[in-house]
Amino acid sequence: HLDYAKEKNYQKYHNISLELYKEITKSCAICGFDKVVDLHHLDENRKNNSRENLVGLCPNHHQMVHNFQFRKEMQDSLRQKGFKIPDDIKIDFERRK
Repeated sequence: HLDYAKEKNYQKYHNISLELYKEITKSCAICGFDKVVDLHHLDENRKNNSRENLVGLCPNHHQMVHNFQFRKEMQDSLRQKGFKIPDDIKIDFERRK
């Protein structure tokens, strides 16, 4: 019954199957940690649930990617791992100051 509820939640909130969710969140894409893994939207648009826009991150790296102090470092790490990171207007805005 719990698996059924989880599957329905992933479909409702992320519009993805439980199998895809498990595949993406199997381990952190940056460090490989596999105990707790969050689903992160690379373009930060939670309605864009295309496979290419989703990545699994441990809670530490997930917080770091949303923290401006570490954002560029985390994006660079993901790029090095082969993820396509969209232009980030938050970083570009800061560079223009």
